[in-house]
Amino acid sequence: MTGSALRRCVLALLLLPACGGADDPHTVPVVAKKAEAKPALAGPADAIRGDDAMAARYLEIKERFAALPPEDRAGPGRIVAETGPELRTIADTAKDLHLRANASLLLGTLYEASGDARTAISFYRQVVALLPDDAAPHRVLAVALATDKQFAAALPEQERVVKDDPDDLEAWLLLGELAVKADQKERATAAYAAYEMRRKGLTDGISLKKTDGTFVLPAEQRAACARALVPARDNGTAIALLYALSIETEPAVRAAIVEAMGTQRLSGYKQALEDRLKTETAQEVKEALVWALAEIQRDPLDTRPGVAPEAVAVPVPGDSPAGAAASESGKAGAPVPGDSPAAASGKAGTPVPGDSPAAAPGKAAAPVPGDSKTPAPAQSPGTAGAAP
Repeated sequence: MTGSALRRCVLALLLLPACGGADDPHTVPVVAKKAEAKPALAGPADAIRGDDAMAARYLEIKERFAALPPEDRAGPGRIVAETGPELRTIADTAKDLHLRANASLLLGTLYEASGDARTAISFYRQVVALLPDDAAPHRVLAVALATDKQFAAALPEQERVVKDDPDDLEAWLLLGELAVKADQKERATAAYAAYEMRRKGLTDGISLKKTDGTFVLPAEQRAACARALVPARDNGTAIALLYALSIETEPAVRAAIVEAMGTQRLSGYKQALEDRLKTETAQEVKEALVWALAEIQRDPLDTRPGVAPEAVAVPVPGDSPAGAAASESGKAGAPVPGDSPAAASGKAGTPVPGDSPAAAPGKAAAPVPGDSKTPAPAQSPGTAGAAP
């Protein structure tokens, strides 16, 4: 995903806390809804009217930006020239902090799309100052700083991102690459090691069973683990996903595993998914299989997952020591799905996560944002793209 596309997605995410629930942010002003929910906290009537008007104007400008066709490269500059003063007023004077943050974020996105990275970064910093406990602005700022080749400055922002979501594998990869480009080798090694530990934990999460045959994690968490593995396109993770699909009993989890495969688009999945489609009985999984195969056909990545390992069980409390010994992941005779030579990243002859073509969604490699333009990750079946 390019830096500009990421910021458009986060723009939509930032709007949600101020809009709330399933309401349509394009029709209901931000502060008006907050005033209806908590009239005692809304402030003077003139302030409410002022924020209502500013929120409506902000949404108009945001929709105008979202409607720009990709070929209109001069469009962001026109919008910021015509509406910049209004957005600055909203960013500086609105009573609602989320409205101010959204206006600042939109200004930053417009300036960056116009080629003014310095001004864009200043507005992203303003968003961080307004919402210091929200990880999304830190993510945007980190990407913008990296795009501007301010790698050392981007590091603490990206560290805040991985602290907020330790299972975000792509965030760990970006942190490692930022550290490499900032010539901070120890921080890079730590980031890649953390990536590998998280990846290993996620692959365990989708496959490990107790000795009584039940999964260690509940279905909802297994599905979440599968989705979190999308950025990990290494051979070990591919084998883990294939293996998990072969043993999974819950249709919702199978669908999540298949969606992760389709998003990764590894050509080595094709035969296994075609075979699965012939025998699958759950409709939601069938739909996911059809979508995943279409994605692989559309833009395959040429990697070839190997043979899935045998089942790995973990002991139920009270089991014999022999059962426990046989189930410990990583020991001889008990391979854990997802183990690979990449576990000790940074050593001679060992690929660092992100070096391979399978390192990040939709990318031929895992460059720091701004180095090259890359396609956005494919959407999962039945989901809409993030609002601009």
